[in-house]
Amino acid sequence: MPLTLVLGPANSAKAGEVLGAYGDAARRGAVLVVPTAADARHYALELAGDGVVFGSVLTFAALAGEIARRAGFAGRRLSALQRERVLRRAVGSARLRSLAPSAAGPGFVAAAGELIAELERSLIAPPRFAAALRSWAELDPRRAPYAEELAAVYLAYGRELERLGRLDSELFAWRALDALRAAPGGWGTAPVFFYGFDELTALERDAVETLSRIVGAEVTVSITYEPGREALAARAEGVQELRAIAGRVLELPALDEHYATGSRAPLHHLERGLFEPGAARVAAGHAVRLLEAGGERAEAELVGAEVLELLAAGVPGEEIVIVYRSLARRAPVVERVFGRYGIPLASDYELPLARTALGRGVLGLARCALLDPERARAEDLLAYLRTPGMLERPELADALEVRLRTRGLDSAADARELLGWELAELDSLRGAADPGAELARHARRLLAAPHRGATPTLAADEQLDARALATLLRGLSELAELGDPPRGEELVEWLAALPVPAGAPQRPGAVLLAEPLAIRARRFRAVFVCGLQEGEMPLPGRPEPFLPDERRRELAACSGLRLRPREDSLARERYLFYACASRATEQLVLSYRSSDEEGNLLLPSPFIADVAQLLDEQWPARRRRRLLPDVVWSEPEAPTERERARARAARAGREAAVPEAAPGEPAVLPAERLGAAALAHVRHREIVSAGALESYADCPVKWLVERELQPDRFDPDPDPIARGNVMHDWLEQLLSKLGGPVSPESLPEAHRLLDQLLTGLAGEELSPAADAVAPGRPAAVRAAALRAIEADLRRYLEHEAANGCQCQPVGLELRFGFEEDSLPALELGREPERVRVRGMIDRVDADPEGRAIVRDYKSGRARPEHQGGRWSSDRQLQVALYMLAVRRLLGLEPVAGLYQPLAGEDLRARGLYADGAPVGASVFATDARDAEQLEAELEQAQERAVALASRLRSGELTPCPETCSRDGCAYPGICRVG
Repeated sequence: MPLTLVLGPANSAKAGEVLGAYGDAARRGAVLVVPTAADARHYALELAGDGVVFGSVLTFAALAGEIARRAGFAGRRLSALQRERVLRRAVGSARLRSLAPSAAGPGFVAAAGELIAELERSLIAPPRFAAALRSWAELDPRRAPYAEELAAVYLAYGRELERLGRLDSELFAWRALDALRAAPGGWGTAPVFFYGFDELTALERDAVETLSRIVGAEVTVSITYEPGREALAARAEGVQELRAIAGRVLELPALDEHYATGSRAPLHHLERGLFEPGAARVAAGHAVRLLEAGGERAEAELVGAEVLELLAAGVPGEEIVIVYRSLARRAPVVERVFGRYGIPLASDYELPLARTALGRGVLGLARCALLDPERARAEDLLAYLRTPGMLERPELADALEVRLRTRGLDSAADARELLGWELAELDSLRGAADPGAELARHARRLLAAPHRGATPTLAADEQLDARALATLLRGLSELAELGDPPRGEELVEWLAALPVPAGAPQRPGAVLLAEPLAIRARRFRAVFVCGLQEGEMPLPGRPEPFLPDERRRELAACSGLRLRPREDSLARERYLFYACASRATEQLVLSYRSSDEEGNLLLPSPFIADVAQLLDEQWPARRRRRLLPDVVWSEPEAPTERERARARAARAGREAAVPEAAPGEPAVLPAERLGAAALAHVRHREIVSAGALESYADCPVKWLVERELQPDRFDPDPDPIARGNVMHDWLEQLLSKLGGPVSPESLPEAHRLLDQLLTGLAGEELSPAADAVAPGRPAAVRAAALRAIEADLRRYLEHEAANGCQCQPVGLELRFGFEEDSLPALELGREPERVRVRGMIDRVDADPEGRAIVRDYKSGRARPEHQGGRWSSDRQLQVALYMLAVRRLLGLEPVAGLYQPLAGEDLRARGLYADGAPVGASVFATDARDAEQLEAELEQAQERAVALASRLRSGELTPCPETCSRDGCAYPGICRVG
């Protein structure tokens, strides 16, 4: 019978036409073919609810299986994992030369598999592809090696399938159709209906043509298409190919009867006008909404709040869908937020094994045991140790990581040595005759480890681990069927790429989380299209690695072999957005992120502007926002009782911080402040360092993180800090032993003392102070770093000797305000504002008249803010407070306070000094002050210190991202302002 082709835009009653005809034909054994397994489950239930219990609802792969059964074709299909293994063997046997470097890369096999699947879906056999490539190569002999090797990969794949007696999914469908063409009576008279497809591949069109023209079955195909529509332009070529074989074409008009009454006008107008030039504007009302979020989590929270409102209004969860262009990256964040909000969620996506807790541990175990020792990393062993249940005291893994990172060690061998106990399982896996089976045994052990001796109900993350184990066991079994299972590095690579089914199944009341193609055949009362970012939706086109569009055009011109272009993706992306936007019957919500979690600007998708052109001009301004600083919801908007409690607590803290305004004066806006409970733990309320005051002056949040919270470092000190510590330490030791300033007469002795420090007193080993330099790096790197320090110190010693300052060092690493080995604290101001300051002065020099020079070493170059004229404007306090400490605690008169660079082209010190002070020749004249000016500078520094300490003790914590660091906010993940 002739093919019936049903065309029409979204919501043109194609479903009624096709599903109605299927229902009428179900008693005759009709088959309904839909795009995905989820669609098959959905329509089977929906049709059963309408009383249609006969017939079958299948995917195309299942249809191929049914065709094979009826035609008597007994081919055996490869699983996806088996196919990947066969591809790897084929690539290995193809004897590649020009492609060999690419073939060694991790993505080559997957890319080859995609190309071969495309060729098979296009009904292009290996010999035909090889002939086309030869024709292409004849036009330019330089192409010959590439053409021969690319053809060889496809030919080798075909030979490997033939050797195994197996077929992949595409080839199975192709061969099943061949069998049906040879025995067309095997199908019978069962009608076939294709519904929900946006287009058909050549293989699917071959099935349609075989069933309708050769078998004579009644076949109906429905495609969303309307001539001349920009949103549907990507479907035009495929529709024309179907028209050529159709006996009847039914073109349905657009209808608006599917929309809810209050939403009909804007949603129907959006469907009709999207991407069309010159469309009029209509009021969006509540039918089309816009959300703006600062980061992925904020977007998920904003969408979650909207979903809770819909659920409270009586919209069933299964009538709500949240769409992202790609789920694998976004779904875990949405699942966490929705789980916290108590929203049931259904989704179907895959994660790599390594992104499950069990998978990380199994992969870490495999890498440590099966890779060459120099390639196994400490992080692999840590991943294994952190597998849930592996350690009775998980904090031991954290302690091990701290020891490794602070020492700069990163190999698994280093980690095992520091661990302190044996891991026999690594040795047993390394020596196993069947590493796959041994790995499976350890994976079972790890899954059971948290629940030894119990029969627990698994939590959601543990269910994912159980699926990971099941996937691993099934995969190993499937590979064993093929013979020669992977071993060693190949097994590790296979594990890393192993996809694990994630998400939760569809069930009553669950909101659906899906990708665009998964919802193209269904309607929902509310549709959320999220992640509308430039570069995310629309996705930019990318060339096919082996045959970019230019080569495809050349192949078509010289051989007649046609493959669809891939790089111009806009038409397809427009169709996907159109498909999403047209699925809503009551409300369409578009969501974009204006920044990422670090505050970096993100641009919205141009599709939002396309929608805005169809709606009233104020529509974008009415968007709902949740930006990066919005850590806590406002109380009226808080979506859950827990969030409302947080909002009330935050509001109470802000209200307590608002000072009362004077009568007739406007209220003073509150500053951000620490609460009373937190303020009680602040150490700097009693005594504060000069450096902490400078940090607080830069930004109170910076002070909180660096000076109060002081999170433990997981890494070695940064190179500049390690370098500075070593230079300070060696200068202190050198000057202590030298017994006086560095002068032309003492310079040789200073060099000798430096040599002694470099080699140690007892031999050729490095001084312990040097251990902090480049820890864990190769010996040559460490030696080079120490030579650089040595060169800078020798240059500085020569600079000081030539300076001409004859003041004697009277204090090195001089401590004040500490409990042990220290002078008393420096007290500034009067009660109740009195502040006690502590610090450590690198060096104090004095002359016989009691005039003192304060020096603060800087291991790098001189910086502009160190010059005296910028101390106040650039919030510099440290040297000025040290000068006051020298006066009050040592009884000396400070006549100079200098920042002394130890590196850079210019070693002249910057700061302030009194006219006539014995500072030598290596200073800047612009830093000189008369006695009154110098005293005024010190008095101003004292006043600034007292004022800062007062603010600090009050708990004021207002962020200052513009002065936090030279690069802006240093802690955006905590501050959420900069």
